[in-house]
Amino acid sequence: MLEIIESLIPTNIDFTTALLIIVLCAFIDILSPGVLAITAYILLIQREKLASRLMVFLISTQICYFMVGILVYLGVGQIIGFIESVTNNQISSWFYTILGVVLVLISFYKPKKGMESRFLEWLPKELSISAMIILGIIVFAIEFTTALPYFYSILLMDGLAFNTGLSISILLGYNVLMVLPSIILLFIYILFRGWIQNKLEKLKTKLLKAPLSSLLVGVAVIGAVLFNIGIRGILS
Repeated sequence: MLEIIESLIPTNIDFTTALLIIVLCAFIDILSPGVLAITAYILLIQREKLASRLMVFLISTQICYFMVGILVYLGVGQIIGFIESVTNNQISSWFYTILGVVLVLISFYKPKKGMESRFLEWLPKELSISAMIILGIIVFAIEFTTALPYFYSILLMDGLAFNTGLSISILLGYNVLMVLPSIILLFIYILFRGWIQNKLEKLKTKLLKAPLSSLLVGVAVIGAVLFNIGIRGILS
């Protein structure tokens, strides 16, 4: 796959055109289901110190992406070989497939009497900083092999021989754009904290009052979607 990406990299374009291509790639990478899902989860669960928890999560994911990006830029050959082997092994596709099957199987579980109250007690009331860091690393580990626009942008900068300082600056900007929707949601939350918190509390109350069987139906749907994504990747 990465060999195809390298073959698509132009060698005779100007800086402005290259920058526009990189920005376009960054906007494609904005649609990260993992980052957006965890952002929504944090907004729903966390009451206090929400901004700091969300920023720790976003920074954790982007530090991982930035470190890999720097390694790719400084050692293109070896790192590309590793990423290509990971991609060829279809680890992420198998992960989605297996996780989808597990979630579908879980959805067939019939909750026993009293299970709902115990389940609600098990749900976390808030998220720690260490949990945010772990979630950031997990999201990165799951999604980085599918961030082909990111690697295309790095290879483009390397192919056009951008100087190191400029490339690192562009890479930093790229990482910010990747989490732009989450940052916008955070700013909206800060500006309209009272109104949004009220809506989130109502949504949270409805979710907690919903029977566990309804939650299991949602788990089945998520599992089916993940299985579909994974199996398509394996068969492609």
